[in-house]
Amino acid sequence: MALNRHVGDRFPDLTMVDDRGQARTIGEVADGQPLFLAFFRGPW
Repeated sequence: MALNRHVGDRFPDLTMVDDRGQARTIGEVADGQPLFLAFFRGPW
């Protein structure tokens, strides 16, 4: 599946579950500040 993302595009405001089991959006976590996301594939 192609995401068609380019440098400078805004990342979609995805919802994830935090360490307390509460659903939170990336926007809530960032709270208007810059945010760095890293995705790792494979077993730890």
